[in-house]
Amino acid sequence: MLLFAAAHCATYSKKTYSQYEQENLVRLNAVNHEGLSELTKQFLKSNDLYESYSEYPRLVIYDLDNRLTATKSRNLAYYLSELCYHSGTSLDPEDPMFSRMFASALVYSYTYLFDSNAVPSEPDPFAMEFRFALDTYNRSLTQLVRFAKRNRKLARVTDLNVHLVRGTLTMVDVKVETAWTPKSFLQVEVAWDYKVSGFSNHIRREGIGTPLILVRKYPELEAAERRKYEFVGGVGQAYPGTAFLSLEESYLENRSLELKATIHLYDPVYRNRIEFSGLDLPMESDTTTPLAYMLSAAQKKDGFLSAFDGEAGREKRGLYFVYPYRQDKIPVVFVHGLASSPFVWFPMINELLADPEINGKYQFWVYWYPTSNPIPVSGAEFRETLYDLRKVYDPKSEHAAFDKMVLVGHSMGGILAKLMVIRSRKEEWLRESKVDPAAWAAAPADLKKQLARLFDYDPVPFVKRAIFIATPHRGSSLAEGFLGTVARLLFVLPKGVADNLGKAYRFLTMDKNQDDFVSEKYGVDSLSPQSVFMKVTAEKVPAVKFHSIIGNSRLRDLDWINDSVVSYDSSHLDGAESELLVPSEHSVQSHIPTFLEVKRILREYGGSESKN
Repeated sequence: MLLFAAAHCATYSKKTYSQYEQENLVRLNAVNHEGLSELTKQFLKSNDLYESYSEYPRLVIYDLDNRLTATKSRNLAYYLSELCYHSGTSLDPEDPMFSRMFASALVYSYTYLFDSNAVPSEPDPFAMEFRFALDTYNRSLTQLVRFAKRNRKLARVTDLNVHLVRGTLTMVDVKVETAWTPKSFLQVEVAWDYKVSGFSNHIRREGIGTPLILVRKYPELEAAERRKYEFVGGVGQAYPGTAFLSLEESYLENRSLELKATIHLYDPVYRNRIEFSGLDLPMESDTTTPLAYMLSAAQKKDGFLSAFDGEAGREKRGLYFVYPYRQDKIPVVFVHGLASSPFVWFPMINELLADPEINGKYQFWVYWYPTSNPIPVSGAEFRETLYDLRKVYDPKSEHAAFDKMVLVGHSMGGILAKLMVIRSRKEEWLRESKVDPAAWAAAPADLKKQLARLFDYDPVPFVKRAIFIATPHRGSSLAEGFLGTVARLLFVLPKGVADNLGKAYRFLTMDKNQDDFVSEKYGVDSLSPQSVFMKVTAEKVPAVKFHSIIGNSRLRDLDWINDSVVSYDSSHLDGAESELLVPSEHSVQSHIPTFLEVKRILREYGGSESKN
């Protein structure tokens, strides 16, 4: 009779599950949905604690903590971590129990993952508990970072201590792998708190740790010659970081009720794994969100017309490191086009960072210049900037990587890149301008010096490769049409440029009217196929290996190929190592096929250099 009754107290019915419903159910936990995981529910029900937890969650947690210290059960440490996390999610951040629950969840998940005193002696990396423990650890640490931020403890995290279910957690040390200490950062943000837009791909890696955005403040006391290369003009630098917390002692063996911890700050640009306590784990990282953070800050700061303001552009002009300088990595310098900015390159840099082979060999820099300036002026300033940077960071030419620099230029930026790898002499410009030799002989010394600066130069010796993207080597007819007229109306030259350059250009054109300015006043003027600039430079061949990426918005024969701004005839240069046509308008630099081609070129170049 008893057997009959037992058999009838439990029933089941057949249910038709939607596709993946049952599979997804077992992957849910307190981190990714509002309830508990099936694993923790099973544990509570098997121990007749499910109803008790629903009514008195903290009491159940305290009782299970006593059981953990007695049994040292590794799985119980995980169950406790999820229960604490789940309890914390229902609390207000200002509630004192908020930090206690998440700090305890962090300690329990750490105990599951790393404590050698737990039983069994090692966690099973294939168990669902292991995957859930990683999630709980990461998100609990995130809540602790937010708590420290609210309480202004991030600058001095060793001042931070929080209560646990049993005892307290005290930060006693900070170990930093990034180029700068936490004191250098104006603020620290959790990458998960931001939604990214404007990028074709969000590069994240799952693993252990909390991805951060580290916003670096302007270091007033730092050497000025280095400082000028480390801050993109007018915008704070945002770098990726990953936080990891380690315990100085076993929670299971802690008798003092004061648990000590160390905060580690890692750089995900140069590291992708964490080796700790016998485990080799992938490191959680997000390199896209910090780039998007900087891009958003720039867009808020500058309006559309700022791209045409030469004075504002001159204040920002310079070459900037996207990430800290590394002497063992080959520099890749990106140069933007007309009425643009360095931030146009961030989506491409985002993709390049995601490639371990490329990230391991290259570092990425951007050059910002006022595109209103005549191109020879921008070329001279870019050249001087490259030589100055070399003097500051590699004065004795000791770093082989610096001598393998790659330039990547889009549109007008491609022309600037070309000026770094060709030879020019002022005599060519004088001849093309039809200047009387007698007039040149009688010219003032300061004028001759100015012309020499602009037009006498050799290829920059440490630039070894160039990539031209939608570059009008022979000019664009649009510079003579409506768009060119609009650009001239919008552009504002920096103070002093008009007067100083006016003398040089008036001399070249033999303009006798000192109140007039010649036709090549603006950068866009130099893009005219009939300009003196194009007559001198159009057919010059780079002195280094180079590649062309050309937009093709009209898929026809070569006579019709163009990107709506630049024709194929203008973008094509004989002697290129490779030439790729991309189905695109003029913004070729923002398309995935271009990213892939730049990746291919850099892999090939990096491989060939390593063999030499």
